[in-house]
Amino acid sequence: MFKRLAQKLRPSKPVYIDRVKIEYGEILSQGDCEAILFFMRPDLKWGGDLNHAILKLVGAELDAYIARNVRKPKSGDVFALPPFNTHYKALFMAILSDWDGGNGFEERDMLNCYRDAINQAEKLGIKTMVIPAMGRDKRDFPHIRFARLALQGILDRLDDRLDFVKIMCIDRTMMATYTAQVQKMKNRLK
Repeated sequence: MFKRLAQKLRPSKPVYIDRVKIEYGEILSQGDCEAILFFMRPDLKWGGDLNHAILKLVGAELDAYIARNVRKPKSGDVFALPPFNTHYKALFMAILSDWDGGNGFEERDMLNCYRDAINQAEKLGIKTMVIPAMGRDKRDFPHIRFARLALQGILDRLDDRLDFVKIMCIDRTMMATYTAQVQKMKNRLK
């Protein structure tokens, strides 16, 4: 009983759920965002449509930069990359291993990716960031759990230095999943 009372009396960190936007569409067409987060496997192979689109947008210099500067990445790491010739102020590359049924450290690593990306963006003075909604591709993440963890990781570090974080969904199922998770979080805050 005293523990619950103490938790109620302790000042809590503000939750900026209203600064998280869930939208449907192509992530690279978001001209109102200063930074983008994308995910790579620890082997740094360019898999997935988004990664190939980013590599095409930036060019071979991105691959060369990563080869020169990213040594022995492990799941959960996030690297701030220069913007190269894009309209972004920064590119963030998060390293995430394949899902192994949740038996490893996948959830911890996911949370670390989102938390660290938000921290680095805020330190660089980034005001707006776009992130892909993930959870239904070849990595076999359970999309509802992934949405919950992604939002938790973002909100754990989001403060008033970022105007918004936009999560872009490429299909209606992901849009519905992320929207439902945001609504659940808003309901818990009431």
